[in-house]
Amino acid sequence: MFMQSPIQQMLGCQILGLLKSRFFFSLLFIFSITVVQADSLSASPEEIELGRRIYLEGVLASGEPLKAVRQNTVQLEGASAACEACHRRSGMGSLEGNIPVPPISGRFLYAPIEDRVLALVDTRQAKDLTRAHVPYDEKSLAKAIRDGMHVSGREMSILMPHYALTDKEIKAVSAYLSQLSVSLSPGVGDDSVHFSTIITPDVDPKKSAVMIDMLRHAFEQRNSSQQTYSGRMRMPLDLIPRKLRNWDLSVWELKGAPDTWGVQLAEFNKKDPVFAVVSGISASTWNPIDQFCQQEKLPCLLPNVISPPENPSYYSLYFSRGVVLEAEVLAGYLTDKEKKAPHRVVQIYRDNEVGMNASRAFTKALAGSEVIVENHVLLGTKQDDLKVAMKGVSSKDSVMLWLNSSDLAVFNKFMAKQVPQNVFVSGYLTSENYSFNSKALNPHLRVVYPYELGDKRKKNVTAMKEWLKSWRLPLVDEPFQTEVFFDALFLTDLTSQMLDNLYRDYLIERAEDMLSLGSNVSAYPHLSLSRGQRFASKGAYIARIGDDGKLVADSAYIVP
Repeated sequence: MFMQSPIQQMLGCQILGLLKSRFFFSLLFIFSITVVQADSLSASPEEIELGRRIYLEGVLASGEPLKAVRQNTVQLEGASAACEACHRRSGMGSLEGNIPVPPISGRFLYAPIEDRVLALVDTRQAKDLTRAHVPYDEKSLAKAIRDGMHVSGREMSILMPHYALTDKEIKAVSAYLSQLSVSLSPGVGDDSVHFSTIITPDVDPKKSAVMIDMLRHAFEQRNSSQQTYSGRMRMPLDLIPRKLRNWDLSVWELKGAPDTWGVQLAEFNKKDPVFAVVSGISASTWNPIDQFCQQEKLPCLLPNVISPPENPSYYSLYFSRGVVLEAEVLAGYLTDKEKKAPHRVVQIYRDNEVGMNASRAFTKALAGSEVIVENHVLLGTKQDDLKVAMKGVSSKDSVMLWLNSSDLAVFNKFMAKQVPQNVFVSGYLTSENYSFNSKALNPHLRVVYPYELGDKRKKNVTAMKEWLKSWRLPLVDEPFQTEVFFDALFLTDLTSQMLDNLYRDYLIERAEDMLSLGSNVSAYPHLSLSRGQRFASKGAYIARIGDDGKLVADSAYIVP
């Protein structure tokens, strides 16, 4: 039931010409790794470190910045001149505009011509695979680096800079490339790839249970279609020779306080190392998990998090900035020149990480405007606590309630007699539950809503609903479950395009490159990443609840 991506649809019968014996292909793969590893063993750690600094940081042996010239005129220096800028951290290449930048790790540079190592060079042209060429040596690599000359004798792309590196520096770069992306990443076995998903202690058991069920069924479907050559999850791209590996899923369910999660995660990963974390869910903090993934260089793909870290790690990708994004969208809406801004906005929130992050972001976004922001902290659930939080709020005020549906149901009782001019609530925190709404409140109520609305939303989630029916899985929380569904489909597409190049850095790079290319089967209006970005959805609507109980856009899609 998984949908084909545009990339998978491009491939045709030509791929069949590449089919070889899987046994023979595996032998060549093992041989190439052995040759490259043997070459890298002769280099000293100091030499590899120098090569790393040149490649990743653009720093020479002298400590001076690396310098290069492109097209005889464009001067590059330091990090902008580093090889990583185009060939990426993994050495597996990238797209620069419409020009593919090929892989340059040791397996691709130094392998014998008969041992062609395959990689998909251009994600938009699924038949654009790496070409066989005679192996480089230090002399030919020097000509490539200094003069832009390919080992075949042809000139390289105009994008290839020319570097005035010394023989020592050329040798160091060669040593670094010899060991770059050679050994497959932890979690990748001979016949399996191991993934995990992470659940924090504060999560609704119904949501965590449906997430696990969805992921397990998606893994089952993927494994079955791979082995039997049946099912829509097996696409023409999958016919390119590669080693068959089933997917395994571990559930890392955390317990206790957040300051203990790092130790728990280390124990989980020590027992069963994983290639990546897929999906996951938290209703509070995700910071310890983000930090662990950075420490272990472990990709974490699109968990359901309403308050992700402000500065996420390189290895973590998120759907959005959660309540912080909502705060900035609302601030933009209130200060729109075409609307009359409220004189005062009272924001009420819980004294926890989610509430504090949202309130800080909202206050910061309105700094310098004419809108006065007043903060009221809700400390408990007793009647006196609610009265304190609402103290001083009048019908002339606007109110932003960073609260969940349970809290909102109680607050509605206090607003029955005197409803504020405008009442805003968080789409993330309400979780599609608007049962707190009332006839008196409805004209004043607005939802800061990060998902798509109406027919577009219906179209986006159709595939997920059909898939749930096929596996007889319940629909518990539509936006959340579309995230899980998107994760499974996205991971399937990613690993299919990676072929046998299962490196963690490459997984992150491919995710950056291709996220905008596939079908949008999530509840979000737009999902896209460019290099270095870690939040895929960039905006939200201000919505109202219509007479039929459904949300209707009350603003354009706002990107702060």
